[in-house]
Amino acid sequence: MADLNKPELENGQEPESPSPAGTETALDDAMNEMDAFISEMSGASQPEEDPAVSFSGKGAKSMLDHRQHSDEPTAADRKKAAKKAAKKQKRPMSIEEDIADLAEEEKEYDEWGRKIRKKRRKRKKSRKLSCTLVLLTLIVSLSSVLSVTILAVAKEMYGIDKDIEEKIITIPAGAAVSDIAQQLQNEKMLTLPQVFRLVSRMKGKDGDFVAGEHVLSASMSYETMIEELCTNHSDERESVRVTFPEGTTLLRCAEILQENEVITNADDFLFFFNGGGWDFEFEHHLPTTVNPLKFQRMEGYCFPDTYEFYVHEEPNIVAQKIYAHFDSKITEGDYKKMEELGMSLDQVITLASIVQAEAGKESDMKDIASVFHNRLLNSSMFPQLQSDPTRKYAEDVIAPNLQIANQLMCDAYNTYVGPGLPPGAINNPGKAAIEAVLYPNDTPYYYFVANVDTKVTYYAVDNAGHEANIAKIRAEQEEARKAANGEN
Repeated sequence: MADLNKPELENGQEPESPSPAGTETALDDAMNEMDAFISEMSGASQPEEDPAVSFSGKGAKSMLDHRQHSDEPTAADRKKAAKKAAKKQKRPMSIEEDIADLAEEEKEYDEWGRKIRKKRRKRKKSRKLSCTLVLLTLIVSLSSVLSVTILAVAKEMYGIDKDIEEKIITIPAGAAVSDIAQQLQNEKMLTLPQVFRLVSRMKGKDGDFVAGEHVLSASMSYETMIEELCTNHSDERESVRVTFPEGTTLLRCAEILQENEVITNADDFLFFFNGGGWDFEFEHHLPTTVNPLKFQRMEGYCFPDTYEFYVHEEPNIVAQKIYAHFDSKITEGDYKKMEELGMSLDQVITLASIVQAEAGKESDMKDIASVFHNRLLNSSMFPQLQSDPTRKYAEDVIAPNLQIANQLMCDAYNTYVGPGLPPGAINNPGKAAIEAVLYPNDTPYYYFVANVDTKVTYYAVDNAGHEANIAKIRAEQEEARKAANGEN
């Protein structure tokens, strides 16, 4: 029975069954046609399968379909597809080129097949931001510096955190505002003389400054300083003139001040006077350490002269005024001469106080000073100065005023016991005695003795001559006594 499903062939021939090779060819043709169709739909050709790429034609089609649905082609995509089509028309692409193009496209999509949008660098905005930050930093820095400067100027102008200690400032007659401002800076009352001048001008005080002494403090504001310097206190306060004779002790000077009502308590004055520390030039030439055997630290520096003080003045102001007067009496030439002699200021004042006490007349001072210099230079032969006034100072001044007896101190001042100069001065010498020590006469004498009645001083080279002079003085005194009594 004939099979209706089989096609009839001429001459009764049987149809040929398809060979395996023919089947593969047909499949390849079908796949190629499918790939071409997909390429036309996607606008890009698909590379042939290669072992280096781990996906099939079906997978590629699925991915392309996902791309088409996930993201619309952009102008760049269309331009790229046009370029590829143009290349395809020129020459067929090799497998390597197709793979490279596909790999390039792969970079534009993430693992989910979504288009990766590239971030554009905002260089201009970054530069603008950097410049803005630099400008802001500069503004903040300048503001900080300006704030600190303004604060420092304000603190200076109002005397904030400044020394509260009062100091005497002497304004010369006819001094200009610029000179006064510079003087105040030198005296460490202020640090901004230009600002002081500006404040004075703004207050209209440039021509109102009063010459003379004024009491100022660095803690005062500039305005307060100006008001003080423009005030004439002589019209407001009672003043008194006080004289310290040459050779007066410091204890006696304090008593004189209290007696004249310049101060209310002598001990307060001694406290400030011995303390010092007002930065006068002579203070820089004093010993840096205090000798424990010294009775009054600043004995010898209360320069003998006539002073004018306000009644009921502060003791530290009185002390400063005396310091300033002493400082004005010691010249630069005096300090140079001290260096030549190999003596300190304290040694010069100490020896001058002895000369002041020993000399009956000013004309004898340089000869008496030469005797002590000769002894100091020959200390091996003359270890003690043997001055009577030093013994009296130890016995009559030191001993009665010690709360606790100190024989070591008394012996150190007594030049019949202690060697060389005493620890400090025994009184306050005048300028003539100081100059006698600095510029003594050149003599060979090692001894002298004075007739206290006639004020005549006799000198000797050795002890024999000294004893003869003592005998001579005794004879003169005896003769004077007889004459006074009418005896022959």
